[in-house]
Amino acid sequence: MKPLLIALSVCFILCLNACTEQVVLPDSDCQKYKELGYLNQDSLKTDPFVVQAVKIEGDCLRLTLQYSGGCKEHEVNLVLMIPECGTPPLPPPTFEISHDANGDSCEAWITKEYSFDISGIREEGKSKTDFVLNVRNSAGEMISTTYTYNY
Repeated sequence: MKPLLIALSVCFILCLNACTEQVVLPDSDCQKYKELGYLNQDSLKTDPFVVQAVKIEGDCLRLTLQYSGGCKEHEVNLVLMIPECGTPPLPPPTFEISHDANGDSCEAWITKEYSFDISGIREEGKSKTDFVLNVRNSAGEMISTTYTYNY
């Protein structure tokens, strides 16, 4: 009986120690960004939206967007624009937000957070990368903002 009690006690202590070890999981809610060549940028869906907030948390770029809708599912993607020519010096990685409202004509004001894994723009031997986020305003003008991704 005592050997069984000792064995159970040892198992309990081992399990307790194993359960206290922190396991770091990747941000599973971060989608992979898409890539689009410079010559195909006219295929980017540009239904209107407003950027409410931009945050970088770990490898995730978190965007809080607002748009009208409510009757159909909207498709939002972060798109890395691949430059026309790959000869140095290359411009910083440049992203645009693709929003396809899928013809949603409803007028509810939706606020939703989207997360994208930007680890693909890391540069070897560096600890940070600057990137540009281009956003069209309601007048159709492109607004460019530079952010720093620390890793």
